[in-house]
Amino acid sequence: MKTLTLLIAAAFALSACGGQPTEQNAPVQEQAKMELKTMPVGYADFHKAANKGLADQKTGLTLPEHVVPTDNTEGKNLLHDFSDGLTLTVDTDKTDKISAVRVVWNTDKEQHNSEKLAKAAAALIAATAPEDRTLLRDTNDQIKMAIESHNAQKDPTREWARGGVAYKVTVTNLPSVVLTAKPE
Repeated sequence: MKTLTLLIAAAFALSACGGQPTEQNAPVQEQAKMELKTMPVGYADFHKAANKGLADQKTGLTLPEHVVPTDNTEGKNLLHDFSDGLTLTVDTDKTDKISAVRVVWNTDKEQHNSEKLAKAAAALIAATAPEDRTLLRDTNDQIKMAIESHNAQKDPTREWARGGVAYKVTVTNLPSVVLTAKPE
């Protein structure tokens, strides 16, 4: 009896709307229709390029094979903390096309370790465009400029775009360095 009453109430509510979306429901429906912007690279290619870049930069770091994005409501994501204080976050759509990459690390007083972390972060960001031969070098340069600007108490953020992807590096007061890559 309760089920029948609920069905009648639901039918009445739907007929009152005239089958048209209400103003309250329209933004939710529009948002659902919007596709998640992605980069041209999938996670498998990113993973392969990241490990190659980490090895080429002689960082001693690798992104383990078992680290893969897991399902969430909007797609998939992963969070991986490397043993030396570097953190990687990758967001993908349901088909593993990358929608965002974020790399964070705390700067280190030991110069050698700071350089290693900067090289590793640049390699991870450059893996978003494995075919781009200059992105790694340019990312390293942008990191250096952002750190120098931060130390000179100027704008610690550097932004650039390449191949439909917006890149950003910011030095915070912790001090930590944050790199992001997102589709434009």
